[in-house]
Amino acid sequence: TEEVQSWLSRAAVQQRLEALAVGHKLWAESRKIKRPFPGGPYVLLHTLSHLLIQSLSMRCGYPASSIRERIYADGEAQRFGILLYTASPDAEGTLGGLVQEARRLEDHLGYALRISSLCSNDPICAQHAPGESMEGRWLHGAACHGCALVSETCCEMRNDYLDRALVVPVLGVADAAFFGTAE
Repeated sequence: TEEVQSWLSRAAVQQRLEALAVGHKLWAESRKIKRPFPGGPYVLLHTLSHLLIQSLSMRCGYPASSIRERIYADGEAQRFGILLYTASPDAEGTLGGLVQEARRLEDHLGYALRISSLCSNDPICAQHAPGESMEGRWLHGAACHGCALVSETCCEMRNDYLDRALVVPVLGVADAAFFGTAE
């Protein structure tokens, strides 16, 4: 939790989160929705969750569409977590498939951080500004189908509130990442 607070106090992170909050405000006003902005820890964990889902899929052939996520980000209580689980009753999630992969979580995390620092749509993806989007991608920072979006059946927030720049250094945004370098 100290690491999260230290990360949130950095000027580059605050600037990035302010841009996402502005995008959220524009999105909410255009739809007349009163949902609050989920905050920096949520965006960080949500993006990391998507990167881990992709790692599980890419490295072991586990179908990403069968993995679901649940993000826990309680900033007031300083409690944070990610739950990845399978909701399908078929053989993909039974007999310990996902549990076995959890034993290699560090490998998956390392792989996810390495591959997420560069997107096939960079520099356009990395330099996307949520509040200035002509296509209405107000709830995304550096996130697109080439890097951080997953099947919407997997995602608890319909692929909203994602930003790779808050997880790892990306092109043009090196100082907002929680994980300083993708080693």
